[in-house]
Amino acid sequence: MGDGNSDKRQHPRYQTRIYGVFGRDIDLDETEMLMMNMSAGGAFVRTDQPSPPGQIVVLRIYLDDTDQEPLSVTGEVVWWRAPGQGKEPGMGVKFQRISPGDVARFKAFLARLIERELFQS
Repeated sequence: MGDGNSDKRQHPRYQTRIYGVFGRDIDLDETEMLMMNMSAGGAFVRTDQPSPPGQIVVLRIYLDDTDQEPLSVTGEVVWWRAPGQGKEPGMGVKFQRISPGDVARFKAFLARLIERELFQS
């Protein structure tokens, strides 16, 4: 179990606290998660039930309090940390697929994160 390596990141990370659920590609059950940071390429997903590296997961992310459907992103778990390892349990997910209809919503949300970080008062 690794805890990720920020030196390998290709995109800047932005702090978030986004509720969502995730499921494994062959499992219909969903597990609650809290996305703690994200970038254009991936995210840290805080969960007490992380999937192991190599597992394909589908993240359903609730970007805001509107009645819109959650954003659906398919990704691969690249590292994980089980509960009791000293830091927050969870997994690093590298994004692989996002539906064309969700791309614009995702880009707009990332733009708001960037703006908030750049112009904090």
